[in-house]
Amino acid sequence: MAERIEDTSIAWKQIAGMWSTYFTPPSRISPEEAERYRVWITQLKPKTALVLGATPELRDILNGIGCETTVIDINLEMIVAMNSLVAINNPEEILVRANWLSNPLRSGYFDVVVGDAVLPNIPWKDRSLLLSEIKRCLRPTAVFIPRAFYAPRKKPFTEISQLFEHFSQKEPSYRSALELVLELQFFAYDQNDHIGSFAKAKDLLLRFRVGNKFNFRSESLRQILDMVWDVWCTRFANKVFVYAYKDEEEADYNRYFEIAGTFESKDNPYSKLTPMYLLRSR
Repeated sequence: MAERIEDTSIAWKQIAGMWSTYFTPPSRISPEEAERYRVWITQLKPKTALVLGATPELRDILNGIGCETTVIDINLEMIVAMNSLVAINNPEEILVRANWLSNPLRSGYFDVVVGDAVLPNIPWKDRSLLLSEIKRCLRPTAVFIPRAFYAPRKKPFTEISQLFEHFSQKEPSYRSALELVLELQFFAYDQNDHIGSFAKAKDLLLRFRVGNKFNFRSESLRQILDMVWDVWCTRFANKVFVYAYKDEEEADYNRYFEIAGTFESKDNPYSKLTPMYLLRSR
């Protein structure tokens, strides 16, 4: 399965209407992570800021400090839909519909660029191009603050039966369903193609689905699997993520930036896979 920009980015325009219900940490910023963004950004006192994507938490932080904020995404529909989730509206916010990889933004203009899980939504071959574009847009010694999203080098479960047993002990919820589908992606992850997808998770689950239901003794597991199937394996079956290992991504960062700080939150159990970085331009 080869990733395409259509699969890594365009599918996100479905998400805005489902953001508050189905998206929980780690797929969205946790409260502690949002606070760390706020602290780092406030310390920088930026006059100009760029948001990669339309993440409402990041826009609220920037709008709250009154800096000139630009939002860029390939999907204008995504930006507009996310506007309803922004708590601090800024009528001066600049919305740009453009590909992050080939954008019209001014070189050396921004004091800070922020983004959440940016690189997993970019084809593997274009990761270096994106980081070079971010550096181009920043002022000298300015800062890029991303939240990463890695694949674990050591898979948490060696057998799928272990994974199911683990989740049979959890309460059914959209959060536990999201965590299960992420674990299925990690279980199926192949470092040769770097791809994690809901389609891979669906292929795994098909082996355990008889007719239109899952036959497990655990009622909790059945309910969680039903949520996974109905939401992530149906509505988002074509969404593709491109995951790196931590050392691979940090090596990419170091080509363009100095790692000036890192943060792992306590309210996100996956924080070792989703650390935040304070990256200063070299």
